Amino acid sequence: MKEYLLVFRSGTSHDAVRTPEQMAKNMESWKNWIGSIAQEGKFIGGQPLMGEGRVLSQKGAHITDAPFAEGKEVVNGYLLINAADYDEAVRFSKACPIFDDNGTVEVREIAKMDM
Repeated sequence: MKEYLLVFRSGTSHDAVRTPEQMAKNMESWKNWIGSIAQEGKFIGGQPLMGEGRVLSQKGAHITDAPFAEGKEVVNGYLLINAADYDEAVRFSKACPIFDDNGTVEVREIAKMDM
């Protein structure tokens, strides 16, 4: 079994224009999707991300507020899952609710590090 990171991106946050009922329905979709992965024993963890952040460069000497408004896609959150291979990780990803908001899912295998 390998670990995969699913990174969720979308162009904008729709929460500001959704009704409370629409937000609840969207949250229910996410809970159901994550629950289906958990039922298969493949869910490790994950969280949504806040809209603001910091980008460090030049060995941490330069700090910029981020994400940038001119950016086309914003990282909204992530999941860490177990999967046999990329095919299984992609299979889980295809049902992600981010697609309802024209978002994307990036699937990345976690590299093993010997420490």
